Amino acid sequence: PRMPDLGSDDLDVEHYDVDLRFEPDLTGVEGTVTSSVTLRKRTDRLAFDADGLDVIDAVVDGAPADFRVDGRELLIDLAAPSEAGASLTVEVTYRAAVADSAWSWDAAGLFAGADGVWSVNEPDGLSTWMPVSDHPTDKATWTFDVTVSDGLTAVANGRYVGTTAGDGVATWHWDQDEPMATYLVTMLVGDYALVDGGTSATGVELAHAVLSDSQDALDGYREVTDRQLSYFTELFGPYPFDRYGLALADSLPGLAMETQGLSLFSVADLDGSLGPLQHLLLAHELAHQWFGNAVSPESWNDIWLNEGFATYAQWMWLDHAGLVPLDVSSTTAIATLPTTGWPLDAPDELFGTVAYDGGAVTLHALQLTVGDESFFAGLRGWV
Repeated sequence: PRMPDLGSDDLDVEHYDVDLRFEPDLTGVEGTVTSSVTLRKRTDRLAFDADGLDVIDAVVDGAPADFRVDGRELLIDLAAPSEAGASLTVEVTYRAAVADSAWSWDAAGLFAGADGVWSVNEPDGLSTWMPVSDHPTDKATWTFDVTVSDGLTAVANGRYVGTTAGDGVATWHWDQDEPMATYLVTMLVGDYALVDGGTSATGVELAHAVLSDSQDALDGYREVTDRQLSYFTELFGPYPFDRYGLALADSLPGLAMETQGLSLFSVADLDGSLGPLQHLLLAHELAHQWFGNAVSPESWNDIWLNEGFATYAQWMWLDHAGLVPLDVSSTTAIATLPTTGWPLDAPDELFGTVAYDGGAVTLHALQLTVGDESFFAGLRGWV
């Protein structure tokens, strides 16, 4: 109801094979995205989200297909109607620009940093730089093959598979074999180091990506991330994915994003210091791996089930770490809640105080009402 143009009721994308080639100056990217699709209903046309893309070609099951771009939708004609349950392979070749304007809460997509490229795609930014079914309920597995100039690193979600050298370029291979919503895709290009973080106390593989000249900053966050994993595992149940890591990136200060398995932070915020801000950011994005990434919104009106839960988790961690008592966080939030912008399950502002603090105080009220045992059993059951 909030973004009726997103996604398609006709199809379920099961896998994306993403092949991207960045221009040497990083101002644009050419890509081929191959989608493995199962039809939900009989149709003679497929619709993908493709906002502002220059679509060059479309191929369905190996045969060229007629297509057109209508607003933010890419419409691809099938040679003949296909029935519900049919499996199709759809290959789209296109070009996209890297935005050179500053990020804001009203913008999402691929952005130019000082010396590279970074992305934040919530809620609908991925479809500005690749053709996808850009709806949080349509999760898929992914492979990423990203070609950049020699000397640059390309970082995406999942397991780093390796790098293939070319003529003045290198292709970085990533395999995201756990289903992931489109808005959780990450893309970083620049002078990054991939850091093996070993295994957490809870058995989770840790793998980080950090700007090469900021590797020392990462040391300040290894131990606290391990402790947070143990704490949240006790409260919410096992960490829902195979690996986790921190991406310390050339992104904007004040912005963090729960990109699946590799949360995005600005090196301006995670600069090696460890105060309440860093504890808050690390806890919030880690908690999202359960609430938002594993359990994803059916509709963007459900955003409080992401942000309210992650905000409450950050309050609990700040209390657990001896930084801010839980009752202080909740009392402060209640005192500053807006009188407009409600209801909680359809807030006026997608990423506003109602969803974050309003959601968190709702959870605190529920915890106080039913008690810790029932509350946390409920959260583990929810996941």
